[in-house]
Amino acid sequence: MEWEVRWPDGSSERVSPNAGESWDWKPAGPGMYDVRMGTQNVRVEALSGPDAQGFFRIRVNGVEQEIQVLSHQHLLLESMGMTGTTETIERHVEAPMPGKVLEVKVASGDQVKAGDALLVLEAMKMENVLRAPRDGVVERVDAVVGIAVEKGAALVTYEMN
Repeated sequence: MEWEVRWPDGSSERVSPNAGESWDWKPAGPGMYDVRMGTQNVRVEALSGPDAQGFFRIRVNGVEQEIQVLSHQHLLLESMGMTGTTETIERHVEAPMPGKVLEVKVASGDQVKAGDALLVLEAMKMENVLRAPRDGVVERVDAVVGIAVEKGAALVTYEMN
C-alpha cells in the first residue's frame, strides 16, 4: 500500500512500507511516535483524525499542524476528478480506524448539526469523538457500545435529503 502525505506548505511525499526509504516508527507513548525519516528524526503525536478526506491533526516536534494522508484509492479517484464528496461519504459516518465503540450519543431520528458529537471510539488507547460532518437527520445507528469495528465500517447513516 502506498500513501501520499500532503503537508501544509503544499509539499507532498509518497510513503510505501515496501520502499527502501520507509519511515521507521517507534511508539513513544499513547498516540506518540519517534519517526526516523532517512537521516531525520522527528516526534509525531496524533491529535485527531482522519476525517473522510484523510485530514489528520498532528504535532510534529512540538508544532501543531494539519496534514492530509491519501491512499492509492483516494489518489486514483482524485486523478479521475472524483473527490471525497461522494454519496457514501456524505451519507455515512465511517470508522476512521479500527477501534471499540465506547459511547453512542445519537439515535435514529435525531437532528444533528455539523460538528455535533455522534459517538466515542477508542483506538490506540485514545478516546476519539466522531463528529457530524454535516447537518442532517440520523436514519440509522449501526454502532453498538462495547463492539469493535473495523476501519471504514458505517457507524451512523444520514437520511437522504
